[in-house]
Amino acid sequence: MGNEFDRYRHQHDKGVGAKISWLLNIPKFWNSPLSKEVIRILGPEKGENVLDIGAGMGPATVEAASRGAHVVAVDPSRFMRAVLGFRRQFQKNPGLITVEAGVAERIPLSKGSTDVVFAVNAVHHWVDLEASIEEIVRVSSSQGRVLLVDEDFTNPDHPQHEKHHDHEEEMTKVDVDMIKSIFESYGVEATGEKVSLAGLPVKLIKANVH
Repeated sequence: MGNEFDRYRHQHDKGVGAKISWLLNIPKFWNSPLSKEVIRILGPEKGENVLDIGAGMGPATVEAASRGAHVVAVDPSRFMRAVLGFRRQFQKNPGLITVEAGVAERIPLSKGSTDVVFAVNAVHHWVDLEASIEEIVRVSSSQGRVLLVDEDFTNPDHPQHEKHHDHEEEMTKVDVDMIKSIFESYGVEATGEKVSLAGLPVKLIKANVH
């Protein structure tokens, strides 16, 4: 998948220390109120094709699949894919979840194949925002719904503001207005705003592909 995959994977697979950190935070990664809220807003329906970019351990994937949607969970981290693959086996309908290696810049799906696209706390890892959004538009169906949500650690009201307020200095900056503009440059209706979701300040970009 080229340099994008290598850099994205490197940001996630940083060795034993990173894996231990993830394991210590399994409750948050495993069952996220924010992910549940994202799925509630999007409302994926039975039979719809859904894409979770940067799925991690799959809290949003599992929530979408529980509604009967077919979910492709994409993540560059072998560790995260292994955890989600294990978790998938214990779902009511494991066949509704497919776990794939990939990054936002090169999504392993065909053109127009996806009804719903979302990313929860993943956009700040994307290497190339324009390439990522171009890919989202490419894989979206003619009535595709897109929701990108990242926690806003720069907001003093975020409970982890002190610990993570400078995380965008090492990651990709999630500028809602800029991302909205990129969607619009592809002829896609979009909004970008800073709001509260599941009790947390977030950066939210919503788009509708027609």
